[in-house]
Amino acid sequence: MADAICNPERLTRLALGGDPEAMDQITRCYAERLLAAGRRHCRTTDDADDAVQDALLVATVELDTFRGDGSLEGWLVRLVATACARRRRGRKNDPALHDSEIAVTSDIESPEDAADRHAVGALLESALLELSVDDRHLLLLAEVEGMTAPEVAERLGITAGAVRTRLSRLRARLRQTLAPVVEESTTGP
Repeated sequence: MADAICNPERLTRLALGGDPEAMDQITRCYAERLLAAGRRHCRTTDDADDAVQDALLVATVELDTFRGDGSLEGWLVRLVATACARRRRGRKNDPALHDSEIAVTSDIESPEDAADRHAVGALLESALLELSVDDRHLLLLAEVEGMTAPEVAERLGITAGAVRTRLSRLRARLRQTLAPVVEESTTGP
């Protein structure tokens, strides 16, 4: 059945006849071959994908210009090759490719930042272990799980007001414990 739908002569007749479903069927039948052509003619896979989409868009708009002299697939492959060439020409003139003022950044954490993060983590762990089990549970539900005061209150069987009060005190206690490390890392050299 798929062979009958993707028959080149049939697709050519649909294209020449201006059938509105022609491009849908052409796209389904030739997509893989057009992507392969795009990969041959373009520099990157992303450019190839974009060139195939550009070519199919041009083919949709210009389907009535297809004369049927050559194969439909050949015409589509030429459209893809042309789209790749247009992309290369366009990128050659792209000023962003030649900008010498681009700042080079890295996602790699510096040793100093890693040490600071480790120190804060160790201090936070120590401060959390000093809390009672109930306080630690309440704080983790609110801060890590993201639960609201009423949700935490329902889970722990206390009032929402009690949750807010305890959270306020716990946060203040943790801020005081972490203050030396936080101040040192924000006012560093």
